[in-house]
Amino acid sequence: MRNLLGRLNARPPDELAQIAAFWRVPVAARDRRGLVGPLYRTLTDPRAVRAAWDRLAPNERDLVRFLALNEWPEGEGPPTLAEIASRLGIPEPEARRTAVALYRAGILAREGDDDPLPVGTAPRLFLPRELALLFRRVQDEIEVGDLSGTPLRALLELLDDAELEEAAQLWGLRVIPGLRARTDLTEQLLRQVGDAERVAAVVAKRRRDAARIWERVRDAPDGAPVPLPGAAAAAGLDADGDDPRVGQRLRAALAELETSLLVWHTYRPDGSRWLFVPVEIRSPRPPAAADVPPLAIVAAPTVEPPPWRHPDALAWDLLTLLREVAAGDAFPWSGDDEADLPRSWLRRVNARLWHRGEELPPPGYLSFLAALALGEGVLRRRDDPGAPVLELTPVARAWRDQTFPAQSERLRGWWLASSNWIEGAAREAVEVWGADWRGARRKLVAHLAELEAGTWYGLDSVAARVAAADPGLLGDTFTAATARHAAGPGGNRDAAGRAAAIAEVVEVELETALAWFGLVELGDIPGHARAVRVTDAGLALARDAPPPAPVPPSLSGPALVVSAEGEVRLHDPTPLRVWSLSAFADAERLDRVSVYRLSAGGLARALGAGFDLAQVVTFLSKQSGEALPPDVAAQLAAWARGYRRVRLQRAVVLTPDDPVALAELERLAAEAGLAVRPLADTGLLVEMPVTPPDGVDPEEVVAALLRDHGYAPQWGQASVTGSNRHRPPERPATTPERDGRGTAQVTRPRRQT
Repeated sequence: MRNLLGRLNARPPDELAQIAAFWRVPVAARDRRGLVGPLYRTLTDPRAVRAAWDRLAPNERDLVRFLALNEWPEGEGPPTLAEIASRLGIPEPEARRTAVALYRAGILAREGDDDPLPVGTAPRLFLPRELALLFRRVQDEIEVGDLSGTPLRALLELLDDAELEEAAQLWGLRVIPGLRARTDLTEQLLRQVGDAERVAAVVAKRRRDAARIWERVRDAPDGAPVPLPGAAAAAGLDADGDDPRVGQRLRAALAELETSLLVWHTYRPDGSRWLFVPVEIRSPRPPAAADVPPLAIVAAPTVEPPPWRHPDALAWDLLTLLREVAAGDAFPWSGDDEADLPRSWLRRVNARLWHRGEELPPPGYLSFLAALALGEGVLRRRDDPGAPVLELTPVARAWRDQTFPAQSERLRGWWLASSNWIEGAAREAVEVWGADWRGARRKLVAHLAELEAGTWYGLDSVAARVAAADPGLLGDTFTAATARHAAGPGGNRDAAGRAAAIAEVVEVELETALAWFGLVELGDIPGHARAVRVTDAGLALARDAPPPAPVPPSLSGPALVVSAEGEVRLHDPTPLRVWSLSAFADAERLDRVSVYRLSAGGLARALGAGFDLAQVVTFLSKQSGEALPPDVAAQLAAWARGYRRVRLQRAVVLTPDDPVALAELERLAAEAGLAVRPLADTGLLVEMPVTPPDGVDPEEVVAALLRDHGYAPQWGQASVTGSNRHRPPERPATTPERDGRGTAQVTRPRRQT
């Protein structure tokens, strides 16, 4: 066992105390357990090993260098004292004295520890594994020489993976150990270091000793290195002293500065130790932009522009989805997977959308709308025995009273704040896990400011440029499965794969949410790829400027016009008008002037939802500013009669034993807000309350009213057609006497459909 922890545990407490004195380790305990912990932490600290190297005599350095830089063939084991003396060219007694000194300092160990060796066997000496690695690192640093003029990018290559990941975390990067390529971490660190505010934030977290050393090294004229003793003196510390507490403070301060990359250690040719601040941290500035592909401008005549869409088309489409959910024949759907929806229903909805496909809605569009509506609270999932089903909430009434721009702003806010990729979940070309979607969306919107208004660009060129310019778009760590594959310069597949995944995600974003919200427009280049251009709304959002002014109505005059043929032309759309029209009319064409058609099916849909013909006529007349054309009014009336609607309403019949009580019962029901109708001279018909208390049977509300006023309600059947003869009750019951008022029989009218 050649590890350091095992060597320390094999030493008696008095030897451990001797080792602590050499390494300047303050210890309070005197038992082995209390000594080993602080010693192990110090002996594995590169700062402590550098200081220990300074205190070694020349012959001790030679022996340590020999053991640290040489490896022994497997099976032979470490060298004996005689072999060491021979290799170093010194007498064996001198080698023995040197080895004893290093052993007492805890640097040297021998196989077998204190176990007795067989007669004639020479002990074999070695450095514990951790110390061998650190002394080898010191030799490398000495051989490299002065690093004070080395760029930070090259300095980062000197760190091992664990040190690089620790530094990245101190600079605010999210790191999952072992899952992030060094090249990615290096690029992210260089970007962080180039931010002066970020540098100041990291410096502000250093403790007093570290802060004073930092200020001394940072303020050196022309950024020159500062001798370690001089830098330590700035914090009131003696780098060459023997006080263990001072040594511990100096090591802690240097560890803070070196781990956070603020101050670096270097050796001069004479072996002296110096500290310096890399120029990138001393004078922070953003790193030079990486080579990014140019934007491919597409000539406007070669692009087939998209059809005109309302600026708030997505908010309009959400109203369409809400109307479909509210319909009596709505297909049960939880709002997630669109694959289970019937194609006939999808085709019907697709025809009524602004953002529609050739036959079916764009993949994921309805799920995207549902996710936004759930976030806003206008939809909720009702748990049914089979599966959750979407339903409207009371918030929907207030939602339709807002303006389209206000609705769009609310929905855009929910999209930007979503931690899930709700716009790309249905896209099969790429899948992403662990991305920072909130940050990605805001960064991507900011990139829109680089595009010129009115100019068409190749969609793939925009995606490739954003991916190359912003490799951290999706966050520090993410996993992607994509159909795109490319190898970067020098075979750097990690960087190339990351760029390919980001480019694919950017394309999806441009084709989905950014286009659906009207931030960009997409056009087709016949025979080639697609083109994209930023809209005024997209530029305003990217530049954090006020949004464009709302589009004025298409024509001055009434909000809508009804023709004699039953065509409704909507000139000034608002959410309330769109919502109301969609209740009884079918959308034929969505454009600057949208066209709806009155039909028997549309009116039947409204009547089935509880609307009256008078409500439909009143709405059309009020919004158009004139009475409906006679032919249209007559046709609507004929369709309403043809629908043959019969209203059903729940009610109970009250037939008291004493007809004299009818007047009081009628008064009590009226005072309780219940509608009452006399039935001949022996009974009352009481309509059920529309909104009874939660969980209470409406009929029980009437029965409770009777009991509260001294009556004894009894369920049964009775005839109220001119006589006071009752049919036998459904179940026997006694008739209590309550204030002499008698029993009131409560009868459920037979329900027939």
